[in-house]
Amino acid sequence: MRIKEEQSFAASFARAHADAIVLLARSRENLSQTETMVKSISPSTKVLSIAVDVTDYDSVKRAFDEIIERLGIPQVLVNNAGVIASQCRIVDDDPDFWWRTQEVNVRGTFNVTQAFLKIVGPSPAAPTAIINLTSAAGHYVGQKLSSYCLTKLAITQFTAFLKDEHPQITSVSLHPGMIPTDMGNSASWLAPFMKDTADLCGGTAVWLSSGDRQFLSGRYVAANWDVEELEARKEEIVQDNLLTVRLNGRFGE
Repeated sequence: MRIKEEQSFAASFARAHADAIVLLARSRENLSQTETMVKSISPSTKVLSIAVDVTDYDSVKRAFDEIIERLGIPQVLVNNAGVIASQCRIVDDDPDFWWRTQEVNVRGTFNVTQAFLKIVGPSPAAPTAIINLTSAAGHYVGQKLSSYCLTKLAITQFTAFLKDEHPQITSVSLHPGMIPTDMGNSASWLAPFMKDTADLCGGTAVWLSSGDRQFLSGRYVAANWDVEELEARKEEIVQDNLLTVRLNGRFGE
């Protein structure tokens, strides 16, 4: 069975033989296909598929109520919903298209994360992780992508807030690398750089959510970085507060 790019997280956690995997998406057809894929990889993994609109908080809350009822408290959240609804100069853009990107990418991430936090509580009994899909585009200005790039910068900072407010949870902003997805291919100028795979991103998410990755909490990580080097530079990353968004300047001179 061919694994689609958007299924890579589910596939990677299935390969890690997760006890249970919850799939949230708008399309019931996509949910059904992904559930079949997970079961083919790890027949022992319980799979719960729920159709949900992440921009609708009531829809998200109902989904988490069902998760608690059927599976109990989850330990890992991967926020992967995202769109590029517009690619225009600000002066020419459709306000509704521009804002739609904010609604899905930022509000959707907020809605699902808040529902998750309310369930796991202030002191989770088990190691808990939140992986928020961000992008190197959050540090970039150009190509008429103001709407999308701003959402990714917001998600990176949102993740830093999670670390500040919930230090007991490992919260990481994950750049998936340069993957030839449908969304990535919408920016044709990036095509020559699309050399990474979705499996690499999925595997990195599993790595981030297992073991002690607290030193990366609140920080930005790219899936195509060497994880052994990250481990080796743990002390430097923490001491110098690396992999965070900061304003650099020379003041008072």
